[in-house]
Amino acid sequence: MSEIEKIIYLVVGLITVIAFVVWIVMQGKRKNKERSEALEQGMRRFGLLFHADSDESAGKLLAPHPLGKCGSPKGATKVGRGNYRDHEVVIFEYTYMIHTGKSSHAVIQTVVILKNEQKFPDLDMGSENFFDRFKEYFGAQDIDFSSNPGFSRKYRLRGDDEYAICDLFRPQVLEYFENHDKIQLDIKGDQILIYQPGKYCKSAEDLELLLNRAVEIKKVFSGKRR
Repeated sequence: MSEIEKIIYLVVGLITVIAFVVWIVMQGKRKNKERSEALEQGMRRFGLLFHADSDESAGKLLAPHPLGKCGSPKGATKVGRGNYRDHEVVIFEYTYMIHTGKSSHAVIQTVVILKNEQKFPDLDMGSENFFDRFKEYFGAQDIDFSSNPGFSRKYRLRGDDEYAICDLFRPQVLEYFENHDKIQLDIKGDQILIYQPGKYCKSAEDLELLLNRAVEIKKVFSGKRR
């Protein structure tokens, strides 16, 4: 094979790789546009105002929450605001980067924020894992309920006012969370933040499921308290 032939094969190969990368990028943009249009249609159908582009004002709502420390407020996009089933709601995607050694990847997360009119106590509830149990062994807080060991195995629950949190988590509340898919719940001040870690809405149906779940959780908390 002559030097000219080698150069031709190299150039053709390089062009092929570049074309493939461009195709992948274009496919990603097309799918993102289609998903954005589907979410916009869904949000408008649910009576929410939609804003597709980066919305720093929405991202700043995450400032009191641990999730907000993962990235920039500019990572908030595809924002829906308004009233859903008589509840003031903000729902949006939050994109941030996770860095592990020499590599990194983006996490896209759909979050719902409801208003905490009833002044539920500040708390942080999420899926319990081995590291949480390890840290608990060395004194990290985790509010457990002997009456509902299934809930205590499933979730890690923390907060400053332990008495108020135990009062909020009545038997029917514990049973609700024990019998449903794991959720991340973070209550800070006048905000109730709800999301499923690592998951984002891809359709109007996904939006409706998440919005309904958020409203349902708030209603479960709002039931008659002892």
